[in-house]
Amino acid sequence: MTSIHRCFLALLFGAATAWTQRAPADLISFYEVPLRCPASRNLGCGSAAKPILAALEKNGKIQEAWLDHQGATLGIVWKKGTTLAERAAEIRSEAEQWHMSLPELTGNLRDSILTSFQSDKAWYRGGEVDQLSIEEANIIVDRWIRRAAMKVPTIAGKSESLKPAVAKVIRDRFTGKDTGSDGYPQRLQESARKILTDAEFNALMEAGMAKRDYRPAGDEQ
Repeated sequence: MTSIHRCFLALLFGAATAWTQRAPADLISFYEVPLRCPASRNLGCGSAAKPILAALEKNGKIQEAWLDHQGATLGIVWKKGTTLAERAAEIRSEAEQWHMSLPELTGNLRDSILTSFQSDKAWYRGGEVDQLSIEEANIIVDRWIRRAAMKVPTIAGKSESLKPAVAKVIRDRFTGKDTGSDGYPQRLQESARKILTDAEFNALMEAGMAKRDYRPAGDEQ
């Protein structure tokens, strides 16, 4: 990414953040949303959230749509002049379209979330949720390496080169850069095979790579 691109993104996201900070509180609503990541207990699912947030921002009544880091709360900045009845109708329609329940968060809980929303950077619009997918990929690979190292300890010493190689393949899949129907398991395995010994590779396969087991087990996060 060039410095020009970085500056453009900074200006773009900075402008979005500035709007939420200055948006009147009465234009902001929060809803409980089931968008937690299956791979981590405390992370929003970027790949699931991206099309939903993008669709919400095409709604003529909505200025911005945001997801919190945990994937539990949807923040909506309504366009000026949108009535409470119109908001309720739009949310019901969107919930039906995405086959999910979106109960509104009110009272003290809403006030607490509003403070976070207006000051915290851990909120993401549709163009930013790939950051969650990147985090998800890193969590998955860290977990596989930890599990594998319990059987073959030498794999831990190769994590510096192994993690970015494997995480990139998963990240590209989750963010939509890799959309091919064939070859993903092979690409995933080859990213590790060229770095590891046979014993280390087999341990990583058993740790979850073979079945592409992304979910935590026991007390794993």
